[in-house]
Amino acid sequence: MSKNALPTSKPDLFLKFLSLIVPVLALAGAISCGGGSSNRPGGGGGGGGGGADCKLPLPVNSSPSAQGGVGKQVPSTFMDLHVGSSNLVSTVTVPYGGLRLWDTATGWAQINTASGVYDWSNLDGFVSALPPGHDLLYNLARTPAWISKNPSDTTCSYSTSAEGGPGQCQPPSDLNSDGTGTDAAWIKWVSAVASRYKGQIKYYEIWNEWNAKVFWVGTPAQLVRMEQDARCVVDGPPAGSSCNPGSTFPSGTAIDPGAKIVSPSPVGAAGSMLSSVKDNLNTYFGTSVSGHAGGEFADIIGFHGYVSTGKSGTCPVPEDVVTVIDDMNSAITSAPGETGKPWFNTEDGWSKAAEEGFLDQDRESAFMARYELLQWSMGVDRGYWYRWDSTVGYQGALWTNSTGPIQAVSTWDEVSKWMVGATLSTACTVKGTVWQCGFTRSGGYAALAVWDSSQDCLKTNCPTTAFTPPAGGYTLYRDLTGKENSISGSVLIGAKPVLLETSKLP
Repeated sequence: MSKNALPTSKPDLFLKFLSLIVPVLALAGAISCGGGSSNRPGGGGGGGGGGADCKLPLPVNSSPSAQGGVGKQVPSTFMDLHVGSSNLVSTVTVPYGGLRLWDTATGWAQINTASGVYDWSNLDGFVSALPPGHDLLYNLARTPAWISKNPSDTTCSYSTSAEGGPGQCQPPSDLNSDGTGTDAAWIKWVSAVASRYKGQIKYYEIWNEWNAKVFWVGTPAQLVRMEQDARCVVDGPPAGSSCNPGSTFPSGTAIDPGAKIVSPSPVGAAGSMLSSVKDNLNTYFGTSVSGHAGGEFADIIGFHGYVSTGKSGTCPVPEDVVTVIDDMNSAITSAPGETGKPWFNTEDGWSKAAEEGFLDQDRESAFMARYELLQWSMGVDRGYWYRWDSTVGYQGALWTNSTGPIQAVSTWDEVSKWMVGATLSTACTVKGTVWQCGFTRSGGYAALAVWDSSQDCLKTNCPTTAFTPPAGGYTLYRDLTGKENSISGSVLIGAKPVLLETSKLP
């Protein structure tokens, strides 16, 4: 997600976003539902607020085609976060692997306020606040006014002076629409960041939700060139490739070869727009600059996997992420050189909770658990939840300064216990409306996560159906509170997953 042109009002940005895309899903941007303003309206975390509760749409009953998580052990870096301010990093109580910096007053326009002028204070704060053993993903986006092609463009997000001013969705003025030009301002910017934070920032993401016009009105070719130049600056060109012949690198190349480049992340959501991630990746991968296609200079493929409905009164369904990722996988497998790269869902969460009426904490807990299980099963390597706090009033917040953590925080803890260190033995599949995902651990431990997507869980009323465990020696089941119970015959399953186990969780 990202930020609205109005500092804290996500609903307004979403409306602006709709007005931009309704006519046609245009090439460079018609599909923003994530990012600063588009996918996250104001309101803070779940479990409160006015308005009627949303209704569940029909359950998704198609098993995923993508099964990239099978046979892989879940690392402690799988579940990651956004935190809005460096002084709130210490409030995080859930286990996580890293932070993505977005909506953190660390944008290009906020740091590089004039040519050669930098204010590193906020970014320094995050680097200092990050606990040992965690890493940072930094998004390089948001063109400063001094190099913006249209520095007075107030249709861009973040147009207030406090947020960097107008024109941030515009391309740099030294970069032509076909990807030619010097790209000198971008090269200098990336060089400055990589030099200052060598060994401290692990991932550099090229742009945020470039298929939403509030974040990018340039061309795919311009982003491809920016990807090429950033890769050359940070860790050098890929083996067998050369840097763009039109680029010069005054500070040198491969400044921080231990860091990696994440491709610019498209976003999809809001019903029929679930396929927009695939469509825009196809466009990006199919765009070449100086003989090199989009994505060729990226180490990692980025996307935003929101599944919000965009409809008041209609709940988001976590299983809709199957559509997003299966479609994305089809784009990746058809693009030469992209298969085998890690996938980072650099923004995830339930998103527009207040707009849709998705504020019940039981529902949110069910959503989180199912979403994370499915992501790993399908091959997502890292997912960055938007977000821990409600500093700027966005949805998805797990904690507020006034009320503390919501129920989904304990769900995060529990699902992390289920997954981290376990190996996915069988992909998540569905029969009827019952989903199952298999895990194993050393010592003969086996487990099966099970839920019924046709069930709801609202205001502590969580209907269940009887489920007969398959053969496999399951003797216990564990719920999202961490309580373990003996299995005698069938197990009651509902919207919230339970974990069937052959022995106690190690």
